[in-house]
Amino acid sequence: MKDDCVVTVTWDQDIGQVTLEALPEGPAGGASLSPAEGVELIFDCASGQLSRVFVAAGEAGRLPVIGEPAVAMLKRLLGSRVDRAVRQAARRHGDPIPVRGDPGALAAMSRLARLDAARQTSPVADSPLWPVEAAQLAARAGLTARVTAEARRAASALAGATEIPSRVLVVAADAIADLVAVAEPDLASKLRDVLAAAKSRDPATGARKHAKPPVLPDISAEDGEGGDLDQLHWSLDPRLVPAGLFEHALWPDAELTVRAERSRLDVEARLAPGADRRALATCRARLVDPAARRVLGVASFHDLGDSRVRAEIRKRRPSQEAWVEIVDDAGRPVFSAKLHHMRRAMRWADAALAAGRQTFGLADAGWTRLSAMFWGRSAQEWAAAGDQDRAYLAAVHQAAIYPGQESHAEAPSGWAKELASQPPLAEEPFLAERAT
Repeated sequence: MKDDCVVTVTWDQDIGQVTLEALPEGPAGGASLSPAEGVELIFDCASGQLSRVFVAAGEAGRLPVIGEPAVAMLKRLLGSRVDRAVRQAARRHGDPIPVRGDPGALAAMSRLARLDAARQTSPVADSPLWPVEAAQLAARAGLTARVTAEARRAASALAGATEIPSRVLVVAADAIADLVAVAEPDLASKLRDVLAAAKSRDPATGARKHAKPPVLPDISAEDGEGGDLDQLHWSLDPRLVPAGLFEHALWPDAELTVRAERSRLDVEARLAPGADRRALATCRARLVDPAARRVLGVASFHDLGDSRVRAEIRKRRPSQEAWVEIVDDAGRPVFSAKLHHMRRAMRWADAALAAGRQTFGLADAGWTRLSAMFWGRSAQEWAAAGDQDRAYLAAVHQAAIYPGQESHAEAPSGWAKELASQPPLAEEPFLAERAT
């Protein structure tokens, strides 16, 4: 959300909720953050702007009643005009409200929300630097309880670690020392000893601030690692599996391998470092028909060693369009084909953003090429889902970062045109991404 903008107030009496809406989320979806009881903020993952605010407004079927923590947070972030509009939502439904946000607090909350979202699918999701930066951002945003929780988490991870590379410890030093000292003084003392030892071993370990571009995987449909095989599609959706169980990759097609054997489909994935294998027992690989919303085959996983697991679905490769997916509950309802493509589109956009952060301040052709390639894949998936607005926006992102790649299409809607006109978000990688 810009410093000055207009939001629309809507009141849903059936669920007792007030919503403030700015521009919709773009092709990368949104990231949520709850800064106070009864308030949820949704930030656009690609632009960083605040797109929606949900406010709990008492019991369903009654006039809105806003809790004091929510009122205080709304006043702080968006001003008293929004506070009054929310309190009067029953008669202000549909009204446009001009607001002036607190740019510092909103920027910190936006990056914190997007950090939480990025960590879910990061190849370095187990890095102790995620809570380090989360504590920093929470401090800037004035979220005291989150500062304390993240500082303790970061201090415990760093001070008790024995195999963290020295460069990671050095990157963490300046960021965490003061925050830890307030929350956990004993851990802070131990942490300083660990950091001092790391610096003495290799004073130059913190010199490289950006990860090297990865070698592009050789992915083709023939070997089952391309995400599609004729009428068969697949992807590892982070929202369908327990957090921290499966390992994600910068290249989303490399996260899941599907091979069609004579009478079965072999589905392989890799477990994340330190994964709770008890959670794997509830997970299933499913072959689903999205048109009929039914399950065609299902199988549990067994260990292959080297952190790899496999499920063998006793079903021939179908002739109609079907999807292979991993779910945490075999009874979970089957997504439509449209929703499958939408979820895969957002996963490619997420990967594009991760690669794009590595180009900050650098003329790095490798990362630029990856980011552009990923935005192109996201645009294809949005088009397959029938969402021309977000397909257009993904193509605009691709054209903005990759020289020679231009988008000549007209914006399908007014909101897409307005969102496309905003300057692209340029920001440093997250600490965990820099230290890889």
